[in-house]
Amino acid sequence: MLASGSTDQSLLPTTGMRGGLGRTLLTAFLVLAIVPLSAISWYATVRERHDVQREVIAKLSAVEVQGHQWVERHVASLAFLATLPATKENVNILVATPDSSTGLGENSTHIAADADAAHDVLYLQLQSLLLQDSVFCSLAVLDGEGAVLVSAGLEDESLLEQMPVLEAGQDATLQPALLDLDTDARLIAVQRIVGEDDRTIGLLTGWLYLEDLVAHLQAAGALGETGEIYLVDADGVALPQREVVSSPGIRAVLAGEDTEGLYENYAGIPVIGIYRWMPDLGLALVVEQRQEEAFATADSVTATVVGASLAVALVTAVIAAVVTRQITQPIVRLTKSALNIADGDLDQQVPVKSRDEIGILAYVFNRMAADLKALYEGLEEKVAQRTALLQSANYQIQRRAIQMQASMEVGQAVTSILDSDQLLEQVVRVVRSRFVYSCVAVYTANGKGDLLHLRACAGEVDSSSSGNPLADTLIPVDVPGPVGKAFREGETVVETHPVSITVGPPASYVSSEVALPLRLGNRILGVLDVQSTDEEGVDEDDVSVLQNVASQITIALENARAYAVEREAVERLKDLDQSKRRFLANMSHELRTPLTNVLGFSRLMLKGISGPLTEQQRNDLNIVYQDSQHLLGLINDLLDISHIEAGLMELDFQEVDLPQLIHSVMATVSALVRDKDVELHQEIAPDIPTVQADIARIRQVLLRLLANAAKFTEEGSITVRAWPTDGEVRVSVSDTGMGILPEDRERIFWRFEQGTLENGRRPDGAGLGLALSREFVEMHGGKIWVESEVGKGSTFTFSLPVSQQ
Repeated sequence: MLASGSTDQSLLPTTGMRGGLGRTLLTAFLVLAIVPLSAISWYATVRERHDVQREVIAKLSAVEVQGHQWVERHVASLAFLATLPATKENVNILVATPDSSTGLGENSTHIAADADAAHDVLYLQLQSLLLQDSVFCSLAVLDGEGAVLVSAGLEDESLLEQMPVLEAGQDATLQPALLDLDTDARLIAVQRIVGEDDRTIGLLTGWLYLEDLVAHLQAAGALGETGEIYLVDADGVALPQREVVSSPGIRAVLAGEDTEGLYENYAGIPVIGIYRWMPDLGLALVVEQRQEEAFATADSVTATVVGASLAVALVTAVIAAVVTRQITQPIVRLTKSALNIADGDLDQQVPVKSRDEIGILAYVFNRMAADLKALYEGLEEKVAQRTALLQSANYQIQRRAIQMQASMEVGQAVTSILDSDQLLEQVVRVVRSRFVYSCVAVYTANGKGDLLHLRACAGEVDSSSSGNPLADTLIPVDVPGPVGKAFREGETVVETHPVSITVGPPASYVSSEVALPLRLGNRILGVLDVQSTDEEGVDEDDVSVLQNVASQITIALENARAYAVEREAVERLKDLDQSKRRFLANMSHELRTPLTNVLGFSRLMLKGISGPLTEQQRNDLNIVYQDSQHLLGLINDLLDISHIEAGLMELDFQEVDLPQLIHSVMATVSALVRDKDVELHQEIAPDIPTVQADIARIRQVLLRLLANAAKFTEEGSITVRAWPTDGEVRVSVSDTGMGILPEDRERIFWRFEQGTLENGRRPDGAGLGLALSREFVEMHGGKIWVESEVGKGSTFTFSLPVSQQ
């Protein structure tokens, strides 16, 4: 027994330790439970209300878009009617008909009949529009001086006193509405009717019910039971309430500030609202939903979270008290026993009442006490036993290290060798040498799955046997023994002293054989067969490592198969790509010949060589000629693309005077902006050197950039600049058009890709112009890029290396 120590037990007051630890654990449990729950509850509440407010505002904001679409849709009906040829023709007749008092003689009867017919046709058109679009309360066609030519539904001609005036160059306008407390609120829309010489021959005027707009928005808004939509004019009169209203949001929007958020409405009720001024209507759009309804779900979630948090906190307090008691009592007992051991009493056993960590600690303590006692009783015997165990463990560790090294070598072979035969030969050699087995072989199934093919074998082989499959590498899958059984059943088979040996040393020398299926999903690709003549045989750890090796072999076989399939697919893709290029080149060539004939004959007919043409025939031929030119240009672009892809595009490099080239291109482009309010400018530096380039391709690049600028610029200017810098010459084309969206600025240089217009649609064209321009510039050793701002225009710039002198 141990001698008594000098430990002072007064230094270890077990009762105090128990109480202090319990309070500490209980406090820690409560803090760790309540603080996170409180923080989560607060965050969930705030986040939920914020998300609800954002969703409601997004839903309310959609109403504004519905309002603009409503106005645009109905005004578009007027625009369509005003542009009809029949409308223009009949208005011309009414405007040109003189007053009956002038007395035109015998022609007056015919003129009056024509005027009556024109009046009837226009009236029927107006009535048809009123029936189709019930939002219009009345329609009228006015002459240039504001006199009514034809009207439908216009019972009160005092409405003509509020007619808006069209400014010069303006095709349509809206009269902002003033709401009346007594009469129906109406919006006046005016559309210019233009004759063949772009001269105003009349005005098409429509009066729309604003109540229908409010009803439409209310129906489409889906704002719940408390949602409210109304219009407010500059005087504060609201529609459909027909009364003067006021609230902070309404006062802000009437002061010129669009706003949204949490407000009180005109009745003093808290709401979520948006307040937007609609300049086309001259009215403010107010969309509101009561906060009580909007936040109902959030408030319910908040109450649920708070209740759940309180319940969890209470349960946590109870559980913490119980757990604390269960923890501290065993520790106190362990402490007392430890003090007794320290005093020399080794016969200590603590009762084990649980299987948790405390129970494990008590069990370990008891075992430690017993081991300590036994150690003193037979120290030398224990040392010898521990030494033997350590040696055995070291042997196992060394063996596992060798096995892991073998697995790593197999893995390296799997990732570095794609030829399946070479891979399998390497694998069987590695497995046999590292594991010190007598024979290692790999079999794979044939396509039908009825035969196994010996693909690789390493080790001792009984070549004297007449049935040795080395002479015939195909064996049936129903062959007796572990190999056939493993393939048929798909499970690892371990046999000691096997009777039937497929390949390897004589059966009398084999102590154990392991056959492992090469499984890939539900398919068995083959079998890994391992034979050992060692008396100890193959243990479970060896089988586990061999299963890993079998999995690696399976993956390697599948990878080799996939590699072969992929290589075949790549070859097929190359053939298909070559066929596509040949088809594109041949079809482009075949299409250009008939198109050239169409262009030639249509041009001859337009010049009158084939005889006189009517105006309609000339217009049709112009369309044929222009569309044929567009199609020929597209075919030429496709042919250029095919030549570039095939590497057949050759450039004719020569000295190019860029200023002269730019002047000639600008003369051609001036025809594209002849009918637009667009000015062409040139800013060419005086010291531009010559460049080595293909003049036809650079001219093509300039024409494409200028044509795009003219296409997307309705007014303003187009400027071509050229200047030298850092051993190269840069040329830019700037316009004041609509600009390019940021996400489109890189994509527009790709083949068959285009930018996006303001209405979300794609422009006309095949998307090859800028792609070919980039190809041509890069073939010259230069680069092309774009800088743009939406609504303010774009600048395309390309660079060309300076000629080497």
